[in-house]
Amino acid sequence: MKKKYLIPVLALLLGCTSDIEKKKLDLRIDHLEADLKRIKFENDSLKKELQLLENKSSVVFTPEIDSLNNPEKFILESLERNQELIPLKSVLGGTMRFVDTEILNERFIWAAYEDGHVGGEAIFQYKLTKTDSIEFHLISKIKN
Repeated sequence: MKKKYLIPVLALLLGCTSDIEKKKLDLRIDHLEADLKRIKFENDSLKKELQLLENKSSVVFTPEIDSLNNPEKFILESLERNQELIPLKSVLGGTMRFVDTEILNERFIWAAYEDGHVGGEAIFQYKLTKTDSIEFHLISKIKN
């Protein structure tokens, strides 16, 4: 007689254990899916950051300049073509030229220049003209 009651009770206990285990597994799956979603979002954000770093252009240009094809290159090449902007005269037969440049923001550019004997640095303000060329104005100079 005891065996008669033992088998249904055991079946009931095993059934309850399965339901509890199933609920635990479902809860664990939900947590893992939420973690996966968070990691995917984080991964996408990091990919976007990496693309920005690879482009190396942290400058946010004005809409007019940004509409140019490769605005950073356009600005730097425009400055290099305007050697007469260098505020220092060459000596001993040298020729002044820009040797290093960096666009600081949407309005200013830093440039180092030299002729092999003397050199300096300057800050220029730049803007896009109506003829789609870049106009530069000397803001500050430092003689080395």
